[in-house]
Amino acid sequence: MILIAAVIVSWLSGLWSCEAGRKNLTEEQRLSIADYINSVSVLVQHSNKVSVNFFTTLNKVRDLPKNELEANLLQNIEESQVILENTQEISPPVNFEIAHGYLKLVFDTRNRSYENFKPALFNVLDDIDYKNSTEQVGQAFIFMYMSDEIYKYFQEELKLAGEKLGIGNLTIIDSKILENPELLDSGKVGSMIADFKSVVNLTERRGVATIAPSVIFSPQILNEQDNYLIIKKGSQINVTINIENQGNVSENNVPVKATYTIQGVAKAEVKETAIELINPSEQKSVTFSGFSAHPGKKCELKIEAGPVENEVLMSNNVVVFKIMMEK
Repeated sequence: MILIAAVIVSWLSGLWSCEAGRKNLTEEQRLSIADYINSVSVLVQHSNKVSVNFFTTLNKVRDLPKNELEANLLQNIEESQVILENTQEISPPVNFEIAHGYLKLVFDTRNRSYENFKPALFNVLDDIDYKNSTEQVGQAFIFMYMSDEIYKYFQEELKLAGEKLGIGNLTIIDSKILENPELLDSGKVGSMIADFKSVVNLTERRGVATIAPSVIFSPQILNEQDNYLIIKKGSQINVTINIENQGNVSENNVPVKATYTIQGVAKAEVKETAIELINPSEQKSVTFSGFSAHPGKKCELKIEAGPVENEVLMSNNVVVFKIMMEK
């Protein structure tokens, strides 16, 4: 819907803004120009989206495993290539050839920036020709900036082409993919690379943890005595706790188990569940309900998350709460 609205606004503010111009155009010319503006607007919108995805990936370099980072950057390249190919297949209306030439240069320059960036980034992270690779990363941002400047020429030529046909103020949606001009500074690029390299070789890290301070008991905790949490009297005990993904890989079906033991009772109560999906640095709450109430008795509740595959540090997977319900 946003795309359709953008295209309609473009038509209303440009192509159809001059009634006198419309009378000088044949039906075939009007349809040809309208189709061109529509097709180009779709491509520009797609190009803007690719840029958003690219910088979103860049902002997550520290948290993404190498294979996921590579897949995201490859997708940007592939989508950019499709945009360029589609642009080359468009036949511009008469008088719009110069403008379209600028547009092809815009998308060609953007495609080069994405294609050059990916190998340069992995080279610099792997200490392969570090100096030149860092410079190539910076050049990719320069290409992005150049494409933004060339796009302005395209917009101007589009407007001039319209004026030659008697169409006043022919416009199209804006496109600026390099939102941060600081990336044109080699020093800033160097700092960014150094920050990326603080994650050693983008090694995959996997691990989950129980977050003890997040625990909530129902009935509520009244106070603490001799390492025991004293909870209000009730008919049963429910507990909610947060589980955090402390790795850099999204985890699926993470098991979480609660084991409740009561003083003088041989058999423990065990409840199990699983977190369907938890992303890196994300916390999700898990609730266990219906543990039996034993007022005045010393009880222990152990909650364990994971372990997940290839998890190394497991000391924070388990948390134990000593509890006693008031009489």
